Amino acid sequence: MSPSPALLEQLSTARFVMTRAAPSVGIGERRSATKGVGLEFAEHRPYRPGDDVRHLDPRVMARLGESYIRQYFVDRQLPVFILLDGTRSMLAGSPQKFAIAAEIAQLAAFVGLAAGDRVRVGVSGDGGFRWSQPLQGGARAQILFDWFAKLTPGGRSDFGQDIETALRDMGQAAYVVVVSDWWDERMQRALDMLDGQGHEVVGIQVAAPEEIDPTALGNGSVLLVDEETGDEVETVIDEAVIADYRATLETFKANLRQRLVSRGGRFFSLSSSADITRFFLRDLRAAGVLL
Repeated sequence: MSPSPALLEQLSTARFVMTRAAPSVGIGERRSATKGVGLEFAEHRPYRPGDDVRHLDPRVMARLGESYIRQYFVDRQLPVFILLDGTRSMLAGSPQKFAIAAEIAQLAAFVGLAAGDRVRVGVSGDGGFRWSQPLQGGARAQILFDWFAKLTPGGRSDFGQDIETALRDMGQAAYVVVVSDWWDERMQRALDMLDGQGHEVVGIQVAAPEEIDPTALGNGSVLLVDEETGDEVETVIDEAVIADYRATLETFKANLRQRLVSRGGRFFSLSSSADITRFFLRDLRAAGVLL
């Protein structure tokens, strides 16, 4: 299902704020570190054989008697990758985790498209890992939404492993949004590899309400089933077990947040029942992720 048109309208002027990623592809609207032909003057540099003589500055030549080239800032696109977890564990929850995760991924992709960045979405799910085609421009958003509508989540894919594989197609210093429940143990290794290629990562954890507050499961003996592996564990739930679980969950999230923030990224954790409009218009703006 496509996102709300009203929310898309509110996000049509938003853009991702970079702290580590760099505009490096195509011709866009973000100032890059590249110097060349553009509109805004950057600096002079000495003429070198092979330079286009049309870029010589006659005023500098007349004043100094030496040949200098005028260089301009080159505006490029920010490469944006949205990586969405569609493995079996994301089918859990009420509301379902994948449903809200897919909506978040679509909205994040729209922000990139509307801002003139180059966007590509990768999804791990039934049938393995799939890339969308690279897209740019808000007018291409419906193409991406139609692509999302054909996705089939589930299967026994390994999201962490899929990210490692996807890195081959992601270049260097891109802006990467990862939407997952983050339960895959290989995610830590995937983060290390993303960091190694200079990517700026915004991690978004989507958890089911019962994963955040297991008291809804009641007390007594409970059979827990791992959605990814099918493994079953029988346990007894009481107040002490719930307290330990909550402490472990908070430690897990704190460690993940620290790991991302220390590398120039961000981390957010929300319930699958969260208000997505509030998350994008208030939380992401307040955290400096969106301008």
